Amino acid sequence: MKQLLNFIAIFCLISQTMSQDFRPFPPAKKLPRSEVHFEKFVGSEVCAECHVDIYNEWKQSTHGMAGGIPSAEKVIGRFDGRKRLYADGSVTPLEEDGDYRFIVEWLGEKREIKVDGVVGKGHMYGGGTQTYFSKFPDGTVRLLPFDFHRGDSVWFSETSTGQGWVPISEEVSMLSLSEWPPSRPLGTIAGVQSCQECHGSQIETQFDYEAKSFQTRFVSLSINCESCHGPGQLHVQITRQDDWREQDDIGMESLSVLAKDEALNVCFQCHALKDQIHTGYLPGKDLEAYYSLKFPMLGQTPYLPDGRVSTFGYQQNHIFSDCYLNGSMACGDCHSPHSLSYRDVNGSALAGRFDDGQCTSCHASKAVNLETHTFHNASSEGSRCTSCHMPYLQHKIVGNRLQYARSDHTVSIPRPQFDHALGIESACSQCHDKMTVLELQETVDRWYGELKPHKQLVKTLMEDILEVKTSLSSDLIGSPEDPPAMTFAALARFFETRLNPDMKNVPVEVMDKLKILTSSADLDVKALALASMHLVKGSDHETRSFLEEQISELGKNENKVRDRWALALAHLGDLSNPYSENYRSGKRYEDSIIAYRKSLEVDPDDSMTLLMLALRFQSNGDAGKGDQTFKLALQANPKDWIIWVNYGNLLWDQGRRNQAAEAYERSIDINPHYPLGQFNMGNVYYAKRDYPKARHHYEQVVKLDSSIPLAHFYLARTYMRLRMEEKALASVERALVLDPNHKNSMLMQRDLKQILGK
Repeated sequence: MKQLLNFIAIFCLISQTMSQDFRPFPPAKKLPRSEVHFEKFVGSEVCAECHVDIYNEWKQSTHGMAGGIPSAEKVIGRFDGRKRLYADGSVTPLEEDGDYRFIVEWLGEKREIKVDGVVGKGHMYGGGTQTYFSKFPDGTVRLLPFDFHRGDSVWFSETSTGQGWVPISEEVSMLSLSEWPPSRPLGTIAGVQSCQECHGSQIETQFDYEAKSFQTRFVSLSINCESCHGPGQLHVQITRQDDWREQDDIGMESLSVLAKDEALNVCFQCHALKDQIHTGYLPGKDLEAYYSLKFPMLGQTPYLPDGRVSTFGYQQNHIFSDCYLNGSMACGDCHSPHSLSYRDVNGSALAGRFDDGQCTSCHASKAVNLETHTFHNASSEGSRCTSCHMPYLQHKIVGNRLQYARSDHTVSIPRPQFDHALGIESACSQCHDKMTVLELQETVDRWYGELKPHKQLVKTLMEDILEVKTSLSSDLIGSPEDPPAMTFAALARFFETRLNPDMKNVPVEVMDKLKILTSSADLDVKALALASMHLVKGSDHETRSFLEEQISELGKNENKVRDRWALALAHLGDLSNPYSENYRSGKRYEDSIIAYRKSLEVDPDDSMTLLMLALRFQSNGDAGKGDQTFKLALQANPKDWIIWVNYGNLLWDQGRRNQAAEAYERSIDINPHYPLGQFNMGNVYYAKRDYPKARHHYEQVVKLDSSIPLAHFYLARTYMRLRMEEKALASVERALVLDPNHKNSMLMQRDLKQILGK
């Protein structure tokens, strides 16, 4: 009853904020909580008590050696005490008595960052690296921007300015580093780009409201047994009993009996790009309740129309391959799960990653007379199956300065002209680099004649990308019989480039095809089809009835589908989305609002969507609706320090300074490590001319995040009020390093130099 009353209260508030036709769907059913908890994981050493041979295989595998606490055995980076120079700073990797750390000099200050975790050992074929993590005062364990490339034996950094991965040099600014200052944590945090749970085992990152900081814990930074098998506590309890062999349930499911999609999801916990739906995932929980595996294709998709990697990806593009689509191939058909050595579909060990047995154990006829298929000498690289069908391709976002090539898991057919059109170095050109694309294509045509055609959706999507269309043709809408990954990729394109809220003239064929897609067994495809119908015809009585009927039939998948449905609609309203130009322009303000509102009809208490809607109202000058929507967001999540800060900003802009100060104070009280909360509290005290307190908060900001130019400028301004000119000059010069064109900083620097006689 209390839950119903809360829903009615929220509904009434939303109705006041939204337009009169805002109609939330019936509340989603509450599901029982998962029984998987961190305490139920026992660690691989316990598994070794019974499974010693498997344990020893795993221990020597790349999973078993994937990472850990820094030591001479784990670390491959050269912590030699030699300073590496950037254009505007330096880093010195240093090891003393087993203590590994980076000495960073930047903005005129020296800072020591301790290495608390090591990930990777540079063992990946095609370019192996090692990266490092450090524990920060707020309790997060964050990725550091200093990586080591084993093949080139060089320190490098990832940039955010289009340069990719580049060796550390004086040509590179620390301002261009994507992880400087470090911000990406292990584990998942709502609204924060993170490493998820991939680079370790049973990673859990949660905010402790009593301690006012995050608590990060993990079993190990290697990939252990329970990463795949799930928690072992119950299994161990049962099998330690004398009669365990007589039990019907041994407390753990055998992975060997999983269907191909279930088996793939075990690996896709890490070997896939995933969009976060909820935080708190642990192995053994329902992966699709926490992550969507196809939603990364909304926005700047990481895949080309045929599934090959366009920017950066993992092995998830296997789901575009014929071996998966027309067969049952999962990861374990080629990779032995414990040793990670290579094997064929029958489980027989193979010599290595290039052994043709991986393919010929299924395609036996190709091995009878190899040269009749490959047209190359049987002993040459040109006769290896992987050379043509799984070539190593450099990931574009990495750039070309350092090698990072990964085997193409779409198991593609070499098509020189098509590959060239996609910007891919085809398998043929990797060896025959003196031949033109036309010559290579003519050779392929002469040898093989007409190649197996692409799926129709791939061809249609390719045509649409090459020549953007605006018509509402239903060509990009597949069917439940089409491969789900291709269906989603094409529908995502249609959703983003063709559809607008409450469209008047939608062809019947489009609505009919979308209706059919709502019957897809794939949760992502189903949700995007429902979101598409809701977007264009959600106010139509017939469509509305159909959507409500679909919800009533979702059963155990209701929450997973509704989460995705709401996420897709919120994506269109997202002002920062580079693919939503229609929704960001002033003329389409209403469309952005409607997209958010429709998302909230599916999930009325999503605090992040409410926050984004409130900011949209605020940016358009509608402070009244912004205020109401901020209150809704805080009602949905009263402990969200980010919402409190943003609500304080709206109150400040309205001249309600005391209430703004209370909002900032609330944010700091919840999480004192959030720099923008401290920054705005500094502004409050500066406005009150309480400069000592303003100084305290501004100093906290630059300590928490030294990359905010205004924080240094405002701190310099405060130092001047306190007659601390030397400190003020140092601070304003840091502000100018971060923002060389800031006029007030330039004027302050000039005045301070005159005062100090410099």
